[in-house]
Amino acid sequence: MRKKTGYAAFAVLIGLVITLSQGCGGKDSRYTYRDAGITALQEGNYEEAIASFDKAIHSSKGLVQKVDIDILKYRAEAEFLAGNYKEAGETYDKLIKADGKKPEYLNLRSISRAEAGDLTGALEDYKKSGETEKDFKSPGKLNALLSVGALMEKNGAIEDAMALYQEALTAGQKGARLYNQLGLLSMAKKDYDSALSYFHRGLSSEDSGEVPELLFNQAVAREYKGDFKEALTLMQKYVSVHGPDEAAEREITFLKTR
Repeated sequence: MRKKTGYAAFAVLIGLVITLSQGCGGKDSRYTYRDAGITALQEGNYEEAIASFDKAIHSSKGLVQKVDIDILKYRAEAEFLAGNYKEAGETYDKLIKADGKKPEYLNLRSISRAEAGDLTGALEDYKKSGETEKDFKSPGKLNALLSVGALMEKNGAIEDAMALYQEALTAGQKGARLYNQLGLLSMAKKDYDSALSYFHRGLSSEDSGEVPELLFNQAVAREYKGDFKEALTLMQKYVSVHGPDEAAEREITFLKTR
């Protein structure tokens, strides 16, 4: 039975941290390019958006103003969504230099670096963010944690990822996605009782609805423990709650034979 990672569920919403600014008139080319970039970004034309934001920045003649900070935020979002993770990280470099080492910038650069495969840089930014903001309330903090952990897992450093997640849990970080990842790592270690405990805590979280994989993975853990009847009940509940799912239906067919 294949478990579900849930990584797709935490696609990074960098736009949540962008503060919309009002332009000061269509005659100013900086605002004209900025507005064109925002339109292209909203339409999913990321490369076009990047080009417009670049033109807006270049029109500033080297004078960094508040609007330039705003434009850099948009450009970083467009670069990330275009899959240009290294470039997005470099744009966050500029933001940090221009606007200070704000936790949200460090978090978002951490995510960008993780997606670019730079574990050292991603982990460094995640830790630096924690030095100035320890309650996990800054935008992007949880996504940075999960992105760094996911890269550790991808690199085969399962124990390092587990330690990182547990450290965050001890420090007060909570949430369905974190519990789901802890459960998956516990299953990878064949510690199914711990996995079930994490999945249960995730399902009890306020944001459990954002991670439908929790119920699916709980059923998987039950199957691995040999509790096929309960696994079947949970898998049927998963389909009932979240709708038809080819993988779940296939597992239901299998579990009915056990």
